[in-house]
Amino acid sequence: MNAFYERLSHFADLVKDASKRERQNYANYFLVQHPPHPVVSSTRSVMPKLLFDENCPGELRLKIRQMLKKSFNRIRNKQ
Repeated sequence: MNAFYERLSHFADLVKDASKRERQNYANYFLVQHPPHPVVSSTRSVMPKLLFDENCPGELRLKIRQMLKKSFNRIRNKQ
């Protein structure tokens, strides 16, 4: 799996864990829009776009964006 999909998977894990902790399904409030081009390289600059539901509270949007940033700004290789 390339770096993009590893980071995307990490984001999904963070959302799942936060949803369990808060007893609220965060995934119901947004969609992940894949970049408009194939992500085949291990570049760090590619990040998916989040499309939020209009009923998503601002505080929750911020939390979800922070989780995405945390996932995609991780150290590239943990060697």
